[in-house]
Amino acid sequence: MAEALCRQQIQTINDANPEDWSIASAGCWAYPGIPATKSAVITVAKYNADLSDHASQPVSANLLKDYRLILCMETSHVSFIKRHFPQESERVFLLSKMIDEDFEVEDPVGKSQADYDVSAREINSIIKNGWKKIVTLSTG
Repeated sequence: MAEALCRQQIQTINDANPEDWSIASAGCWAYPGIPATKSAVITVAKYNADLSDHASQPVSANLLKDYRLILCMETSHVSFIKRHFPQESERVFLLSKMIDEDFEVEDPVGKSQADYDVSAREINSIIKNGWKKIVTLSTG
């Protein structure tokens, strides 16, 4: 959901060129090729975002090397990446750090549609309110 919501944020900014951005989603314990859940697709559609072509992929050194900023929903994800890919440590942050806070966004997988909506609302708010910091960290 974060990838789709971030892509949507870029679409809404007048001076942002979507082709200048490379955004990808990956999971620390993900199996490759799994589509987004129906609840995730429904939820992001409420923000005019699309997950219909999403396929999961595991985090890898090859993937991470292409990104200047790596944002994680949970502290266990930050720890996993820093432990397994220490060369990327300086570029890994908890998403909430983009608004200078320190909290996790709960993964709603296996939960209710309402839980997906809560997580998406938190993600979207952080992306919007932390956009300046996201841009600074990803372009610097």
